[in-house]
Amino acid sequence: MMNAAKTLGAVIVLAATTAACGAGGPGAPANTSTPPVVTTPSDLPTSLPASPPVAKPPMSRPTVGPPPSDKMLPPSQVETHLPVQVSAENDGLAVHIELSGCDEARANLAEENAQRVVVTVTIDHAKPGQMCPQVIRYAVLPVKLAQPLGTRKVVV
Repeated sequence: MMNAAKTLGAVIVLAATTAACGAGGPGAPANTSTPPVVTTPSDLPTSLPASPPVAKPPMSRPTVGPPPSDKMLPPSQVETHLPVQVSAENDGLAVHIELSGCDEARANLAEENAQRVVVTVTIDHAKPGQMCPQVIRYAVLPVKLAQPLGTRKVVV
């Protein structure tokens, strides 16, 4: 009796599958009485419509990170052992430095004469055992000068 039920179930599944495949199920071509339309090259347009002009994205400067190289002082004018960059500003200098999550930094003018400008950078690290985010922050440390930098050497 059990074998007869299994056989009857298999026959029903087979019949349903065959009917679905042959009876125009999803994806099967429809039985229509009109022939399909065939496009010949003479039916196609001879020119394509003009595409609208594509606008170029606006030129912009990055908002994070060091300023573009045209604002930085040349390496020959900066003497440093720190991974910093220096740019000349209207009333002084800007020291660009990367800091970790809890670090704080400051820059101070130590010496200014006709030949050079000396800047000290102090970095305060987190207290031992303090939890800090593992990120790199970008800081700009301003330094005011008494006179414009000109061609003087900058020592950081």
